[in-house]
Amino acid sequence: MTSHPDISVCIWDFDGTLYKPTPELDRAIIEADYILVMKHTGWSREKTVTEFHKIFKVVTPSSTETAARLAGISVKEAAIECEQYKDRRLYLSYDDKLVAAFATLTRFTHYLLVNGISEKVSEGLAILGLSPSLFKEIVTAEIVGVNKPQLNGFRYILEKTGLPPQSHIMIGDREAVDLVPAKSVGMQTCLVSWGVTKPKTDSVDTVIEDIYTLPTLLL
Repeated sequence: MTSHPDISVCIWDFDGTLYKPTPELDRAIIEADYILVMKHTGWSREKTVTEFHKIFKVVTPSSTETAARLAGISVKEAAIECEQYKDRRLYLSYDDKLVAAFATLTRFTHYLLVNGISEKVSEGLAILGLSPSLFKEIVTAEIVGVNKPQLNGFRYILEKTGLPPQSHIMIGDREAVDLVPAKSVGMQTCLVSWGVTKPKTDSVDTVIEDIYTLPTLLL
């Protein structure tokens, strides 16, 4: 595991990064995308699933962007609407190990860069035991208009901090969505593997088994 002593800004993904993903939540997220597409197109579920998977992970790694394209609406609109059709709170619980890990990282500036909406992410943070005030800002499509892997959110944070890109580290569980774009703007990157995911490109600087390991990497 490579150490990163020059980091001053931590940029966090939320879903699947600050908590271990579950198949149930993954299904709920995709189901919300299907519902959005069906509501906007009038398609059957069968056609929706077929058309969805012609684009998802083929044209874009973002399920929300996929839904937006099929529904003919903006990514920002899709991100907001999809939150009506799922409740991630059902899959979260208080995590004392996560709270303890963040307590050791107070010297860093923290941002969240997420493919969701700020209100729902804040609710999820509270369940995990983290105050939204720990983060300088929760950056979503509500602010920058698009989701990851588009570069708008990464560039927005760089503009906010005014610091060299290499002093930022993007921490996420999805290489194509979180880390490839971060590396393209000069940030350092950390893949949270949860013992499952393995890096496929040189956009991953470091792999950690779980989020609780991060203080060892940075301190």
